Amino acid sequence: RHSSSLTLPANFLPFGNGEIVTPRLENGSSEAITLQLPFKFFGRTHNQTFVNNNGHLTFTEPLSDYIPLLNSGRDIIAPLWTQLDNRRGGTISCREDRSSAVLALVTAAIDRYFPNITFVATSAFVATWDSVPYQNGEGVTFQVVLVSNVHRSFILINYGDIAETEQMWQAGYSTLDSLHSFTIPVTSAPELSSSSNINVYGRRSFHVDGSPNCKPMQPEARASPEPFLSLFL
Repeated sequence: RHSSSLTLPANFLPFGNGEIVTPRLENGSSEAITLQLPFKFFGRTHNQTFVNNNGHLTFTEPLSDYIPLLNSGRDIIAPLWTQLDNRRGGTISCREDRSSAVLALVTAAIDRYFPNITFVATSAFVATWDSVPYQNGEGVTFQVVLVSNVHRSFILINYGDIAETEQMWQAGYSTLDSLHSFTIPVTSAPELSSSSNINVYGRRSFHVDGSPNCKPMQPEARASPEPFLSLFL
């Protein structure tokens, strides 16, 4: 595995080897990345995604915006939407992983966080911002994983080192009609690494296919690492 972050939490999936890397470009984005397995997002099915340097995934077109606005008339998943500058350092990379090892890990995680749903993952799209600096200031490390088996879909978000910032930022997701919109309820960006909705330090998970049992988020809680996470090392 690769990481330039010495304190990377154990719940990160491996990343960096042979992955697509986004261009070192202000407000840049990847090319359209075709998904081998479609991703269902609140009733709409997406067959491609764009990894945007400023901390978000979009599906129909790239997005250069650095001022966050989740209710912006598009399907968007934003683990940390703010102005980031990979020209100054760090790497933004992604892959769609269908290996048995990674699928077993994400299936076990989803089964743990959503015990009332029977689910076996067949695809995991992994996008990682590794030590990418803010436009002004220090850097951030985080990862978002789109977990799918065509019919059901989930998001895992992993937060590593998140520096304090005076920039505008937002974290969460939203749909093009804004009917399904969620903003992670923390007051400072570093708190993303020390809070959770699933009782796993620095990790969040959401059920996002739009099926009736997309249950509401659990109460916010300070969380502690669990022995289970040693599986991710």
